[in-house]
Amino acid sequence: MHAIILSAGKGSRMYPLTASTPKCLIDIGNGTSVLQNQLNVLIDCGITSIYIVAGYLIEQVEDMITKYDSDADIQILHNPFYETSNNIISLWLGLLQVDGPSISINGDNIFKKSVISKLLKTPGDIVMTIDKKQRYDSDDMLAVIEGNRVVAVGKKLDRKIANAESVGIIKFTLKGYQEISKTLHSMLKDQSNHSLFYLSAMQEIMDSDFEVLPCEIEPGDWAEIDFHPDLEDLKTRIRENAELFE
Repeated sequence: MHAIILSAGKGSRMYPLTASTPKCLIDIGNGTSVLQNQLNVLIDCGITSIYIVAGYLIEQVEDMITKYDSDADIQILHNPFYETSNNIISLWLGLLQVDGPSISINGDNIFKKSVISKLLKTPGDIVMTIDKKQRYDSDDMLAVIEGNRVVAVGKKLDRKIANAESVGIIKFTLKGYQEISKTLHSMLKDQSNHSLFYLSAMQEIMDSDFEVLPCEIEPGDWAEIDFHPDLEDLKTRIRENAELFE
């Protein structure tokens, strides 16, 4: 099983913190960065083939990895198009390097070991990690679950029908890897698609009637850093429970 971490973006919504530091290297409040937390959890879960797709201030990511003490095979891939494209390009570049079962992870996700452990145990060729909340924020990546399938995903879904949130962590078996790779290759022939979130490719797959199954986790088992309040909330949670994301 490979892991592909999508960390190429500028994180402009986190300025000025990201003016001179990539978002994946922001300190989350327990002495580690977002990326360090991700690597620690993945390796603890037995995943030792990890690709980090970087772009903005990539030299800082490279420097961090040279100092990261691990026997895992960690490679950095350069996305030179990070300023003019979206993470659909980063996922495509990452998948070009692997040959089978993989997990894709958004570069601003923080998560417990239990999230990856449950995802690995959940059957299905494509499994999308989701959570369910009482209410969803305007920036949440909404999802619609019908029966035991994810049938829609996107930020612009009707909130009256959305009943879940996509966490940003997806598992692909060999068959799932082949399906997402085929879909990305087809979509990226059209340059206008280069600015899309990779979840647009997931929607294409769902619309083709390929099963995308959910793996539901608890809202408190993960976090993402989109805006400054997200980081402050995360630091507060860690101060209250130092072992929360260790």
